[in-house]
Amino acid sequence: MRKAMIATIAAFGVIFGGFGAAAGAQTAPTQNIVEIAQANPDFSTLVSAVSAAGLVDTLSGPGPFTVFAPTNAAFAALPAGTLDSLLKDPKGALTDILKLHVMSGAVDSKAAIAAAGGTVDTLGGKVSVELKGDKLVVGGATVVTADIKATNGVIHVIDAVITKPASSGPTEVHSGNAGLATTSGSTSSGLLLALVGGVALVGVTTSSMTLARARRQR
Repeated sequence: MRKAMIATIAAFGVIFGGFGAAAGAQTAPTQNIVEIAQANPDFSTLVSAVSAAGLVDTLSGPGPFTVFAPTNAAFAALPAGTLDSLLKDPKGALTDILKLHVMSGAVDSKAAIAAAGGTVDTLGGKVSVELKGDKLVVGGATVVTADIKATNGVIHVIDAVITKPASSGPTEVHSGNAGLATTSGSTSSGLLLALVGGVALVGVTTSSMTLARARRQR
């Protein structure tokens, strides 16, 4: 089992080998999650959605957060009219969708691989994590670039928009609520209440060692 896990992680590293040098150069990141997204034109739709939902201040906060970031192409692949409908309800349906892409705590690709076959807790509910061949799939979306480091967490780029939580899963890996209570201001406080309303977040799981141990005990 251990050898199989090591082989899988090694394969995952090969997939993103082209990104490895850039990731290595980010050992001391200087931009937060929002700033990284704003600087990348491939995330312009995501940035617009986050702004419309009023989540910029939250995702610019201390965190740490893990964000599964859909590209513009991922949003464009939604059924016709879906994005427009979401943008018309920024504090409701749009926020619900965006919360499915955010975990509290910094979860790197090794930790995500260790959780494969189960679910993780996002701010919007449980999302499935699978390995399909040598590809990591989160909520039905494939991770195409992993481990982009930010000052307040980590970004994994995905090729589709996660539209609904998992109905069930054999294993649950809980994220925490680190950083959610640190944003100040009345507007931000209201936003945070909207973010965490109805979502139970238990514990802080930020290391691959913890997640791997949980998987071995299944």
